[in-house]
Amino acid sequence: MKNNAGFSLLEVIITISLAGVVLAVMSRTIKTGLEVQSFLADKNAAINWTESVLEAYKNKNVIEEGIENSSSDFIKDLEILESESLPKNYEMTKVEIIPYSKDGIKYDGLYSLKIEVQFKCRDKEQQNELFSLLQR
Repeated sequence: MKNNAGFSLLEVIITISLAGVVLAVMSRTIKTGLEVQSFLADKNAAINWTESVLEAYKNKNVIEEGIENSSSDFIKDLEILESESLPKNYEMTKVEIIPYSKDGIKYDGLYSLKIEVQFKCRDKEQQNELFSLLQR
């Protein structure tokens, strides 16, 4: 009887093929995970920026009704303070302050605050909105 130690050529080819398939699937999974992580980092930065704007407006002494955008001095000052945490591709911040009313009743000293942050992530427009009430 012969002692055939080692692997046949067919066994080696099958093993290399299976290893290639497993590596291809793993690399695709890792790439997808990195893309999701990048998206979530940008989304998180936009949420943090929106919450920073909200807190700044809550701490602001004078409540001015109307709509402000990224060209207003107040938002520009906030952008300078928060420049490290802003998403790379954020487009604009829109802040809308209007008197709060519900069921036709207008509440004195209470304002509805809507903050919008638009940013690009993976070449798609994304938007984060935050609504809150302010009291004068």
